[in-house]
Amino acid sequence: MDVAERMRKRFGEGVLSWTAALPARLARLAAAWDLTLGDVFPDGASAVTLRVTRAGEPAVLKVSPDLVFAAEQVEVLRAFAPSGRVPAVLAADPDEGAVLLEHVRGTNTWPEPAAFGALLRDLHAAVADPAAIARRDLGGWTGEFLPRFTPTGPVTAAHLVTARDRCAELVTTQGAPVLLHGDLHVDNLLDAGPRGPVVLDPKACLGEPEFDAVDFVLAGPDHPARVAALAAASSLDAGRLDAWARALAPVVAVGQLRRGLPVGALLEYATGA
Repeated sequence: MDVAERMRKRFGEGVLSWTAALPARLARLAAAWDLTLGDVFPDGASAVTLRVTRAGEPAVLKVSPDLVFAAEQVEVLRAFAPSGRVPAVLAADPDEGAVLLEHVRGTNTWPEPAAFGALLRDLHAAVADPAAIARRDLGGWTGEFLPRFTPTGPVTAAHLVTARDRCAELVTTQGAPVLLHGDLHVDNLLDAGPRGPVVLDPKACLGEPEFDAVDFVLAGPDHPARVAALAAASSLDAGRLDAWARALAPVVAVGQLRRGLPVGALLEYATGA
């Protein structure tokens, strides 16, 4: 899928004038930031992301037609920066919807529970006043993304209604909030070697920390065991983590089906509570 089609699927036909003007925008940014432009990453629905070099050093350039989204992501990355768990912001141009990021070398893989628990601890402790940064709370974020998932294969409308109901209940009973990454799946996570895990592309919101660990729990074959292992290696509440993971298992199952992966264990876990 080319850039114009990816952006059209996310933003509609109105974005095509933006994609038509993208080469000129990239040329302006390359001149302003002394960049040599490289290949476009093949994924990403909210922004166009390119490999670039500056003074011979690799970096990553992201440009989005959604100026609010781009500015928010820059603000969140800078807020998380003291943790060392996000790429550094090297430059930003809010009028162009552009940000130049540190290139982090690594592979997309889940760490062991202790390392993942340390990642969440560092990330969530980095922001002293999360309410000053977050532009949405967890109720708003779940209300935004849950309707994007529709019945697919064995994932029924009833599964998804139950998921929404469970999430709504969990939002009303959650504990002390932190600034969440908000979209912490394995494609937004890098094993950066000695640096440890690094996260990409936050969709930050204000909510309890267990939410950020849902995809970790659902990534393995024995979900209750992953809950127990992560809770033992961190300060996360096992009961809350289990409840969030069961609530969102049907939603994750839809994503797995789109990739041609089995979902029986996810649906069994969702309905076993």
